[in-house]
Amino acid sequence: MLSSKKSILKRVLITIIAAIIAFSAISMVITKIVYDNIFTRYDCEYLSVPEELERTVENRITYQYNSGENRLCGFLYESTVQNGNDGLIVLAPGFNACADDYLWQIKSLNDYGWSVFAFDTTGCCHSEGESSVGFAQELIDIDATLSYIEQNGAFGYNDIMLLGHSRGGYAVCCALGYEHDVTAVVSVSGINSAMEGVIGSSVDKVGALAYCNYPFLWLYQSMLFGTKVMGMSADEALNSAGIPALIVHGSDDEQVPDEKYSIISHRDSIESQNVEYYICDESGQNGHTNLLFDDDGTANDELMKKINDFYISSIK
Repeated sequence: MLSSKKSILKRVLITIIAAIIAFSAISMVITKIVYDNIFTRYDCEYLSVPEELERTVENRITYQYNSGENRLCGFLYESTVQNGNDGLIVLAPGFNACADDYLWQIKSLNDYGWSVFAFDTTGCCHSEGESSVGFAQELIDIDATLSYIEQNGAFGYNDIMLLGHSRGGYAVCCALGYEHDVTAVVSVSGINSAMEGVIGSSVDKVGALAYCNYPFLWLYQSMLFGTKVMGMSADEALNSAGIPALIVHGSDDEQVPDEKYSIISHRDSIESQNVEYYICDESGQNGHTNLLFDDDGTANDELMKKINDFYISSIK
C-alpha cells in the first residue's frame, strides 16, 4: 500500500514538473514571438523637408560610429547664433522614430544658440541593425553615442546636455548611471524603465496576458542586454546622479499614461532636489507626441522656451 502511494505521488510530481517545463517553454516561445514582433526594424519614409528646414538639413554634419556590432548614424546641427551658449544637446528619439522626426525641435534649439547631435538608434532609419532589438537598446546606443562624442573632444563644446522623447526619455535619464560628464537632462514623455516600457507595449498587443509572461519577458531581455541594464530605471538614476533634470509629460498621454509606466508616475520615489516637473495640459498639446508641436506643425514654442530656460539655468 505504501509503495503504491509513493508510486502515485511520484507520477503526480513528474506530471507537475513536466507541466511547468512545458508551460515555461511555451511562454518563452510566445514571449520571443511577441517581443520580436514589437521590436522590428523601422525604416522611415521619404521626408519632405519644408523650406524653413532646408538650411538646417543642408548644413548638418553626418557621423557614423559603432554601438556593438552595428554602425549608428548621427547628425551634428551646429548653431550659428552667437549668444554665449556653449552647449551641445544630444537628442535621443522615441520608439519607431528617427532623428529627422525632430527637425523642428532641433531648429528651435539652434535658434536659441544650442548645437544639437541627434542620432538614429539601432535598427532604425539610417543606422544598421536587422531589428531595433528591444527597449533597452536605446540606453546602450546613447552610451555609445556619448562615448563617441567624448572621444571627439565633445566637438569643442563645454557642456553636454541630454534631451529624450518617450523611449529616448527613459534612455537619457538612465544614461546618468554611466560615467559621462552630463550637465543637465530633459525627458519628454519618458518611460521609467525598460521593463515597464515593454509591459506597456505588450499589453497593447496581447492584453493582460502580458503580465502572466512578466518573468519570461524579464529573462528574455536579461539574455539580450544583461541584468545590469535591465535593473536600471530613470527614478533611481536621477537620485544617484543628482544633476539638474526636467521631466515633461502630457496630461492626456494615452501611450504612456502619467499614472503608470512613466517617469512622472514615480515622482514620489524621486528624492533629488534638482528634478523639476512640467505638465503640458493645453488641449491638443497634452498627448504623447503632440506636446512637441504647435497647431501649424512647427515646434511647441512654449515647451521649447521652457527647455531653453532650463538648460540656461543649469549651466549657470
